[in-house]
Amino acid sequence: MFKRTFLMAIAFICMMKANFKKNIAFLSLLFFAVFAFCSCSSDEEITNSDANSELVKEATNYLNGEIVLSTNATMNGVNKTLLPEGCPTKFKFEWSKTDAQTFTISLLDFTVGNMGMIINFKCDVKTMVLNSWEQKEYTGDGWIKFKGEDGSVWGTDTDGSASSAKGSSVQGYYNAKTHEIQFIVNYNMMNVRSECFKQTIDKSRLATFEADKKKYEEDLAAYKKEHGIK
Repeated sequence: MFKRTFLMAIAFICMMKANFKKNIAFLSLLFFAVFAFCSCSSDEEITNSDANSELVKEATNYLNGEIVLSTNATMNGVNKTLLPEGCPTKFKFEWSKTDAQTFTISLLDFTVGNMGMIINFKCDVKTMVLNSWEQKEYTGDGWIKFKGEDGSVWGTDTDGSASSAKGSSVQGYYNAKTHEIQFIVNYNMMNVRSECFKQTIDKSRLATFEADKKKYEEDLAAYKKEHGIK
């Protein structure tokens, strides 16, 4: 009887040890899960916070009006711009008169190469601070983030018919100190996107926009001929 009781006690202790190890493992996993969730939530809260008001004020003085930027246009994931320097593209930036953290970005009569369609785009965007991982990519002072959703797109489709869509979006980054900018516009139409790779804004490009666009088209035609692209 004593031997049986002793063996049962040993088995109970072993079971408790095993359960204790399992509980420790479970609690550790739970701790890390909660920690990761809190970190992500914290990042999300930071991302949605307004940008520094002084940086926004500086941005309104420079990121304003018509600005020519170099972009790559992609359709169904295919780069239609082809040339490494991109295509000169004229955007318009208009700041809200009622909300200091908001501006509208628009693009009119956009087409490039053999894309076969004309696009007009308009979207309201909000400025905000960068989250932790974005700060590692966009280092230095002066960066603000801007993001907008549910913009409007209208224009002419590849078959010449009128077309329109909602749900376009834009997300990008601007440095109010150095005037560097980078953003992507998703038009939500025919899987077309405009990718403005990181560059420094040069406002003098506005005066030569038509000439630069004409030269781009000529260079594009020469590139297609050289590479046998129709």
